[in-house]
Amino acid sequence: MLWAAAAMFSLFLLSGSALIGALAMSRRARLEMENRVQLVAAPKTETAHTVGTWLKAGSTKFDVRLQQIFAAGVDQTWGMKAGALGLASMALATATAVWILTHTAFGLPYWLAVPSTAFAAFSIPRAILLHQQKKVERQFSDLFPDAVDAMARMLRAGLPITTAVHSVSTESPPPVSTVFAMVANQIEIGGRLEEALDASSQHIGMPDFRFFTVAVVMQHATGGNLAGTLEILSDIIRKRRAVRLKANATTAEIRVSAYVLGSLPLFIVGALLLIQPGYLSPLFVDPRGHVVLAMAVGGLLLAAMSMRQMMRSVTNL
Repeated sequence: MLWAAAAMFSLFLLSGSALIGALAMSRRARLEMENRVQLVAAPKTETAHTVGTWLKAGSTKFDVRLQQIFAAGVDQTWGMKAGALGLASMALATATAVWILTHTAFGLPYWLAVPSTAFAAFSIPRAILLHQQKKVERQFSDLFPDAVDAMARMLRAGLPITTAVHSVSTESPPPVSTVFAMVANQIEIGGRLEEALDASSQHIGMPDFRFFTVAVVMQHATGGNLAGTLEILSDIIRKRRAVRLKANATTAEIRVSAYVLGSLPLFIVGALLLIQPGYLSPLFVDPRGHVVLAMAVGGLLLAAMSMRQMMRSVTNL
């Protein structure tokens, strides 16, 4: 049957996209491991890139523009590094698969197939960019307390705060070195420390770095034991991270339950289409079934977003 062949073709496209994504993730993990080994084996000789240019090598203005389109409404985009070619390819593959599945296989009308295709083509690249951003923020949160401790030790040794910032920008692993490199570069061209830290904190938008900025600016302006303040701050940041991890562990069962409940309708529909395709045919051939199907999909999306927002309100501390 035509719908069966179209469904198999769409499944082939989805499986191929998943395979390409898995290969890309494995390659990225291998490159990250090699970078960590190089950081330990040899001293770092290159100057870190600034936050605003921390995209993959060879990026163009078109890459940045396409990232801005898919990440519309997102405040922090400094960790997104997917190129325009990858985003466009993913959007095209997703749109093709969804169109074949909705219009060709199931025969849905244009007023359902076109919005579904557009939504999927926009959502998948956006989800990839958001995943990259959250991954970079998580890495920064893990490495930032060690950088603060290193700065505190330099201050106790008698080094000025500007030298400590420059040392962290060259010796720490990314993304910490990336953020501090922007501060160090602004100081080198004549900017004030307070203005450089404030601009960086607004750019990355992370509370931990904002606390660090306030502490350094206040102690630098009024005087005092900045090294002791930084040690206390690093301890507070580690405790905040421990609370977040505890919240993630506590809500793990709820998240799994939400994933299972959200996937059950999809598995049931797929099983019915394989066992008895005619049972669900009114949803695809009858105009009233189109309305029911649209309401069902909308209800599932609304429930998924509601559960996601409730879980994020607990884990994002």
